[in-house]
Amino acid sequence: MKILLDTHAFIWLDSQPEKLSKKAIEVCQDTSNELYLSMASLWEMQIKAQLGKLELNISLEEMLALQQQENDLNAYNIAVLW
Repeated sequence: MKILLDTHAFIWLDSQPEKLSKKAIEVCQDTSNELYLSMASLWEMQIKAQLGKLELNISLEEMLALQQQENDLNAYNIAVLW
């Protein structure tokens, strides 16, 4: 199944998984699913971070790399802003 993560789900999956439902975590960790993140979510996070409205524990670039590794968010599924 193809899963499009919204901005909050992506951030929570990375840094606050306890905010996701048990079902959402199961779906994200199911290796038969393909996880996607929209360009709009990347823009939103980058803009909010630059305005000081979003504080991340690690850089957005590191977060994307980590999610690519841990949850199979493939590089061809996302566009990187830098």
